[in-house]
Formats: sequence, structure tokens, C-alpha cells
Amino acid sequence: MSSKEELFAHLDEHGYVVLKEVLTTNQVSALKERSVKLIEKERELGAQLYLDNRSQRVWNLVNKGKVFADMIQHPLVLEFQEYLLGKNCTLSSFTVNLIGSGSPVSELHIDYPLSSLPTPHPSFALCANSVYLLDDFSLENGATRLVPGSHNRGYGPSSGGTYDDIIQVTGKKGDIIIVHGHIWHSSGENRTDQDRVALLGFFCRSFMKPQQDHLRLIAPEIIEDASPTLKRLLGMDSQPNSND
Repeated sequence: MSSKEELFAHLDEHGYVVLKEVLTTNQVSALKERSVKLIEKERELGAQLYLDNRSQRVWNLVNKGKVFADMIQHPLVLEFQEYLLGKNCTLSSFTVNLIGSGSPVSELHIDYPLSSLPTPHPSFALCANSVYLLDDFSLENGATRLVPGSHNRGYGPSSGGTYDDIIQVTGKKGDIIIVHGHIWHSSGENRTDQDRVALLGFFCRSFMKPQQDHLRLIAPEIIEDASPTLKRLLGMDSQPNSND
């Protein structure tokens, strides 16, 4: 087991780190069961599909189950996100991500809002992802592709470009991958007959506009009953003031 300092050093150098065996078997089972139910329900109602309609996103997870609200506050995840983004970082979005059987490889990219910023990008992270593996990530089922060290280049990949320094980051269900938001990455091709499911906890610095307006989307009673940590993650402490 690597020390915390070694894990931080790997993240700094390569732009990602795999945290091994973070989730228990019971946690993975509960998260996977709830995720699959949401996937099926939203597919009936009109889901967000992509990659030839073989892959799917489920948004706004804090509003869709206490198991998700608890998981986005995982102490180890927050420790690594706060290392990258500061102690007052906030949640940008929390989603289920299904890479379905037969999904093609997606294009290498960097995460929004970096993709819309002028270059060179800041040397410090503005956003970062936490990938909760609810299935094994393998070379065959579309494990995350990325270019190690690309978070330090100050710009994103060219649309349609080809690169010979891409790797795939494999792992076991229960692992969590922390990914610097500036890293060049994409999902891989799922060449198996099984879907691959993960959760994406995307965080940003507190001064940034998150991908989702949590305080409007999440039920008031959930926000009212939230822990101080969750309220901070949802943006309660980073709202504009109302001085007139």
C-alpha cells in the first residue's frame, strides 16, 4: 500500500492516481443496485444517451438517494479533491456513467470549463474528477484512456488528433480514481457484452460556477438535513452576497 505522500506525488506528476480498495463490497453493491435502477427508470422516461446511444448519464445523484449523498462526502475523496482544489472546493456534478456494451471510444478531451478557456491554462487545478468503480475497469470494457502528464501542458488535445502516449487506467470495483481536471482523457471502447458502470464525482474551486445548480435542483428537505460538509459541497458557503 503506497503512503499518502506517494499517492499525492503520483497525482502531481502523472495527473491521476488509483486509490485501491476504498469501497467495501457492501458499498459497491448498494451503489450499483441503486445506479442500475436509476439507469433503467430514466431510460424509460428519456435518458441522456451518447456514444451511438449505447452509453448513458444519470445526473443530480445527491437528490436521488442517501447512498449517493453519503458517498460524495467520502473522507478520502475529499482529502484528494481538497489537495487539488482547496479546502473550500465545491461539487460541480455527481453522475452515474454507464459505458454500454459496444460503445465506441470517445474523443480525447479536457473537462469543461478548461475546454473553453484561452491558453495557456493555469498551472493549478480548477476542477478534478473522482471515478468510483462499480465494475472492474479493464482494457476490454472501456477503461479510462488518458495521457499521463498532459495536465501540465497548458492546452488541450486537438480535435481528431492521434497520440501515441495514451494509456488505459485499469482497476477493480471498489477502487476510486482521482483525475486532475486538466488531464487529456476519454472513455475507451467497450468490446465486451457487459455494461461498465461508474460514478463521477466532479469537483471545482469554490469561485467557479458548477455544472449543476444543486441548490435549485435538490429537494429543500435534503439540503436542510445535510451535514455541514455536504452543504458546503452543494454551494451554501459560496453564494454571491445580497448587499444592495
